[in-house]
Amino acid sequence: MTSERVLDVWLVDLNEVYSDVPFTVVADWLQQGRLLAEDRVRAAGNKKWHALCTVPAFAPYLPQPEPLAAEDQAEALEPVDLGLDWARTHEEDDEDVDMIPLIDISLVLLIFFMMTAAVTSGALSPIDTPSARHQLDAIANETYWVGVDVRGPEGVQKGEDGKPLSWYSFGKDRAEIVKPTINLEDVTGALAKGLQSAQGEVKIRLRAERTLSIDVVKNVTLELQGLEKRLNSEQGKGRVNFSILGEVSEPQEP
Repeated sequence: MTSERVLDVWLVDLNEVYSDVPFTVVADWLQQGRLLAEDRVRAAGNKKWHALCTVPAFAPYLPQPEPLAAEDQAEALEPVDLGLDWARTHEEDDEDVDMIPLIDISLVLLIFFMMTAAVTSGALSPIDTPSARHQLDAIANETYWVGVDVRGPEGVQKGEDGKPLSWYSFGKDRAEIVKPTINLEDVTGALAKGLQSAQGEVKIRLRAERTLSIDVVKNVTLELQGLEKRLNSEQGKGRVNFSILGEVSEPQEP
């Protein structure tokens, strides 16, 4: 192929063919980027097409890579030493003490002492409940409690049979509703009044003094169970369900 001849040009991507294009025009199109190395040419009237990159006459007009271009990724990512690696002096070291762990421990101890103080100080009434090795439960909201103690307002008092009288009290959460009395009916009556609109499970904490006879504690439990049956028979079966829990004091020393 020479510059005097005309060529047919086939743009492969566009699938367009230009006929009778002079050689110089094809060379200009290559330099302008209008033709790619994969596009085809042939002598006008010839049937066989040739890729432009395979025609030696067009080799000088094809784009050539720059031999000195920094295209090597490894070279581009190589660290550059700027000579700024100064040695850190001792004065620049951070000598401040991290106080966050100490604050966390202090808060945990504060919460622990507050919780144990609420139990040991007798937040409700000073009943010496049985001690336990582990604290099983804490006073929760919406919980009724019945206190049973051998000491009344004036200390220990004995009945006609010579045995100490049992004093009963009643309350909800941390509020005392019925002050210490020797009549258990006052407690059950106040509880029945408080449960007029109650449904489902009712938690009742039994705060019994540690030296009380098991018969006294059993009698209080039976009275509560009898109240449950009476309430259910009046308002319908299954209206309330008593969950009676025993209360213990702080854990014993090992």
